[in-house]
Amino acid sequence: MKTKIKLFALISTSCLMLALPVSCNSTTKNDPKTLNVVLYNAGWGDEWFKDVIAKWENNNPGYTVNLTSKYEVKELINRRLASSKNTDDLYIATDNGWRNFAAQGKFAPLDDLLEEEVENGIKFKDKVDDVYVNDLYFKNKDGSEHVYRLPWTSGMGGIYYNETLFKENNLTIPKTTDELMDLVKYVVENKIEVPGDDTAFIKPFVYTGDNTDYFDYTIFNWWLQLSGYDNVKNFYNYKNAEQFNYQAEGTYKDLYTVVKYWRELFSNKDYFISGSLGYTNHDAQKQFFNGKALMMFNGDWLYNETLEYGQNSKFSLKIMPTPTFTNAKETNVAYTIGSDQYIAIPATSIKQDLAKSFLKEMVKDWSLANFTNKSHGFLAYKLKDQSLIDTSNTYVSSYLDVRNTIKKSTTDESKSMMFLNGDIKNAWIVHANRPFLGLLQNSSQTVESSFDSLYSAAKALDWSSVK
Repeated sequence: MKTKIKLFALISTSCLMLALPVSCNSTTKNDPKTLNVVLYNAGWGDEWFKDVIAKWENNNPGYTVNLTSKYEVKELINRRLASSKNTDDLYIATDNGWRNFAAQGKFAPLDDLLEEEVENGIKFKDKVDDVYVNDLYFKNKDGSEHVYRLPWTSGMGGIYYNETLFKENNLTIPKTTDELMDLVKYVVENKIEVPGDDTAFIKPFVYTGDNTDYFDYTIFNWWLQLSGYDNVKNFYNYKNAEQFNYQAEGTYKDLYTVVKYWRELFSNKDYFISGSLGYTNHDAQKQFFNGKALMMFNGDWLYNETLEYGQNSKFSLKIMPTPTFTNAKETNVAYTIGSDQYIAIPATSIKQDLAKSFLKEMVKDWSLANFTNKSHGFLAYKLKDQSLIDTSNTYVSSYLDVRNTIKKSTTDESKSMMFLNGDIKNAWIVHANRPFLGLLQNSSQTVESSFDSLYSAAKALDWSSVK
């Protein structure tokens, strides 16, 4: 008996001493006063979340949070949701599969939480970012609608740049796509040396071949500009295959036009760092961080990830307003990253009220500002008092400046059965049809052939579910 007690004490101590990414405290799994949470910590880390835990535990004496914080949680969550012994109480993660779990009854309904007060008389539903409000309710096969998933972040992507290199070389932030192309050509023609390396010249761009979806964020911004917010929103209703006919005048032809421009930006090997095709996101970001490229298409987790790369006095990250596309119908429009993210409570949880209490703490103003200050992004909830944000951080300040200019924003969420059934994921039909990687890999592939393939894929779908 003594041996067992000592062994348990040793294991417990080891778990405290080792900063393991997964929880060791298995004895708390069924404790009614312990909230078991799984968090996807890529991009934004978990320091912000630990602050929410500390505040919630302080406000709820005797209750604790058992956190599993990992970079990869998809398989873990899938496995636990399939188990009859699942003891998890809250998930905060990224995976389009959340819709399947909702349809299968794996998530608890959160309708009542929306009506609960968060702070100062403001209800939870009134805290939700406007871009997500119309997509909160999920329609079941029996026709009933419930809220099973809450949004996590309200992300903004675009073209990020090294402000230090721009200033030192008297470069001007491009306001239009024509100016962006002129900048790219100027940088190549004038051979600007990489700081600290007189044998190498700065390239306009670096990209990650492993994550060509990063291009989406700017491409969809340009699409919204050129086609107009309402037209893009209507496109996401997915009524028929002809929507994907890029040769006909309409919304998809505008997307084709945008991709043709993107192709020009990445058509010349001198316009980007050689080897980009083989880079992971971190490989590419490190090249950017080390001053070898001026710009990178990315998402708003970039700053937080560059903090892991050390110190570089020649690197100061900012995001530029997306350059205005030629013949744009609208300018203050943007694509919001986050439709694949979710906050959900497993239906099997016996502590759903505790989880809801925790979520109310997480969306309070102090927590929203804390997320921005520590993770340098924005949660998908309204912050009433923006003075809580630390704007002395030049990146956050530039991010906030751009964000505040956006009047209309949309995700790629849809209520079409073609989308809900999984036949269509977004404007590319399925992610494998996204044209960027093929165009970068294969010099003989054209934008036209890429969009021909998309149109063929659309015509091959069964549209019978569309009324």
